[in-house]
Amino acid sequence: MQHRVALVHRSLVGLSTTLALCLVASVAGAQSANRSTTPAASAESAPPVAPNPARDAFNDGVRALDESRFADAASAFERSYQLAPVPAVLFNLAFAYRGLGRVRDAITALERFIEAPANASPDRVAAARNEAALLRAALARVSVDVSPSDARVSVDGRDVRRERGVALLDPGLRVIELSLDGYRSSRREITLAPGESQTVRVELALVDDAAHLRIEPSVSAARIFIDGQFVGTGLVDRPVRAGDHRVEITAVDHAPFRRDVRVGGTGLVRVDASLVRTRVNPWVWLGPSIGVAVVGAVALSGWALWETTLRPNEPLPTPANAWGEPVR
Repeated sequence: MQHRVALVHRSLVGLSTTLALCLVASVAGAQSANRSTTPAASAESAPPVAPNPARDAFNDGVRALDESRFADAASAFERSYQLAPVPAVLFNLAFAYRGLGRVRDAITALERFIEAPANASPDRVAAARNEAALLRAALARVSVDVSPSDARVSVDGRDVRRERGVALLDPGLRVIELSLDGYRSSRREITLAPGESQTVRVELALVDDAAHLRIEPSVSAARIFIDGQFVGTGLVDRPVRAGDHRVEITAVDHAPFRRDVRVGGTGLVRVDASLVRTRVNPWVWLGPSIGVAVVGAVALSGWALWETTLRPNEPLPTPANAWGEPVR
């Protein structure tokens, strides 16, 4: 494969050289015409071919790639592309990255070439697509299950992007580091085979002097939430990671309390929450008032019934005249 790539590289160099020679020939023809019309012109007055650092760096990369000096080849191709972003350089750079085991970088270089191949032949573009597909299949899939879930994940000192917790990594020996403010960092070394799938489970431990968040609401029965998670009722004192947190407190007949709190790596952050009582809605008492009125009406009706029909007959008092004497 390397020999085939080298042949491709030589063809690219040959093409560049041919174009350069054509350019020189055209310049020489123009100079000859000038000499024919201007006898005073001399051969010494012809300007030299202008140097081309991008082309020189590309040629250095081709030679290094042919000799399996992949690091030198990658450096030369990167320098060439920085000086002149020619798509063909990306095609060669991908094979230098592949030789270094940088599969993800090789895929990225090929994808950039495929998106803008310029004057590359269809066969060259098809070869780039096939090579990118082979390299994607060689990537290892690592599922990172870390607690807390927002911990920073880096591989070989570089942050990696995870999709649904899965990271695509280069095969070989990899160093995975997980870190989060307020927690002890974790470092794992794993060896990945091409196309392999692994799962890494890590639970970060809080440092001994981690920051604490102490929340004291004015209502003892208040419910307390930190970052949307219920943490307790009444006074709460718990360790938290450094950074920004959202404190929310709710209580019956009180307005909700919300505050954003920034916590450092160590120490205690205290939140005194004075909850404000809300105005009582008059409609709240409508139901109980109606109930009391109904009970009163029923009781009054019962008393009236007792007085008129159910109360035992009692003897009437003797009538008296105006002077207090019995009426005869």
